Amino acid sequence: MLSMLQQRVTKTPNHSDSWRSLGRLQNTLGDPEAALISIRRAIELDSYNAAAHFDLGQLLLTSGHGDEAQAHFDRVYEIAPASSYADQLRQQGVENRHSSHAVMGTPRVQPSNVQPANEQPASGLPASAASFPGASALPLPAASAEQSVQPASYSIQSFDGSDNLEQRFDELESEVKEPLNRLRVFFETGVLYNSNITLTPISRELAQSDGASFQAFANPDLDWKWIRTETMRIGPMFRGYFTANEQQFEQFNLASFQPGAFFERDFQLGQNEAIGRLEYIFVNDFFDGDQVGDRHSATASLTLIRPDLDAIYGYLTLAQSDFRNDGINPASTSLDGTTVTAGISRFFQTGWDRLPTYSLGIDLESADTEGADYRYHSVNLHGSTGWSISDRWKFIPTWGIGYRDYGDFTGPVARDEFFWRLHGRLQYAVTDSLTLSMVAGHDRFASDNQDYDTERTEGGVVLTFTR
Repeated sequence: MLSMLQQRVTKTPNHSDSWRSLGRLQNTLGDPEAALISIRRAIELDSYNAAAHFDLGQLLLTSGHGDEAQAHFDRVYEIAPASSYADQLRQQGVENRHSSHAVMGTPRVQPSNVQPANEQPASGLPASAASFPGASALPLPAASAEQSVQPASYSIQSFDGSDNLEQRFDELESEVKEPLNRLRVFFETGVLYNSNITLTPISRELAQSDGASFQAFANPDLDWKWIRTETMRIGPMFRGYFTANEQQFEQFNLASFQPGAFFERDFQLGQNEAIGRLEYIFVNDFFDGDQVGDRHSATASLTLIRPDLDAIYGYLTLAQSDFRNDGINPASTSLDGTTVTAGISRFFQTGWDRLPTYSLGIDLESADTEGADYRYHSVNLHGSTGWSISDRWKFIPTWGIGYRDYGDFTGPVARDEFFWRLHGRLQYAVTDSLTLSMVAGHDRFASDNQDYDTERTEGGVVLTFTR
């Protein structure tokens, strides 16, 4: 994290909020002297940065320089008397030594690469998002050029909310690393050994299978910020997931095309920096060239960056699926219907060099299918962490447990399922943009109904490119 921010101020040395974010993190890591230098630099670049004046005043107050701190608190009242920073000062009992009727100051014209106090940085993210822990575990006090940890996208088959979480943080992490890029590229490919290839991202079956195969896959994820302002982004996007199995299992070769569009906006929510996002995806799925079905999916999400730099992510997804094959008795066997999923996750910072962050999340899902045999309610818990072995080596374990209740199942034996998964990824950062990983994992779906009691083991090599 520290290395990421140091690289950012090197690339954009005249960006005030980047220096402020660096100073906040340095103070969190126990280096107040470096924090003072960074935040003073933020104010030199933008004297109307109320947030930086607030942070500098707090640092000076802690170090016993009350008079100098008060001068910066006065500037907060002068620049942004109605802001959350001014409210915090009032709660602390810090009074404005100037007129109580002070109004917003009118900043002089700033250079084009300096952000006014009440605007967001050029990356389009709130200032503190630059120190966002992200879906990957980033080593904190590292002076060398650290690489971000990207999760293995083969876990799109994990059947819990961790996939949504990982995708969102890939997007945010890309904004932090390359704030001026309009095009975000995430591309992952590799070869896996999969002991149950019928358990695909589009399957509702979770059924037994002897279909074990080596499997090549490709997972592109791109978006283009067509319209971009200081606090808002709009544009098209494309995701996909493609697999190629051994010849005898070609009928399970999956091609999932997922075009869509997104809208994002940054705002302040209490003392938290917030990023709201709406996205729509149209998914067209094929097995070996034959269309399996399509679905429309809309997701609303909110990411909060707390003052302590922990992060909270919540989302709500509504999806409508239309499968081509409704079965011999659609009232029981049709997969068509609406799925509603909601979840919340939090990333925690530990302050430890080797284990800097970990995440915990819970997701609830309800599938209201036309066929009673596929109608269910579920609850899922999931978590991940990252171990920094060295500057370039990382180990990222992930886990999940859940339960699906098929209350309307028409068969003689209930098909309710308890499932768990345990996956791990050992990653080597080849360059800033390229990583090579060894991955392995096991998924278990336990049911009293032997037709649906199944499991899967995966392992292989994954290559990831980000831009």
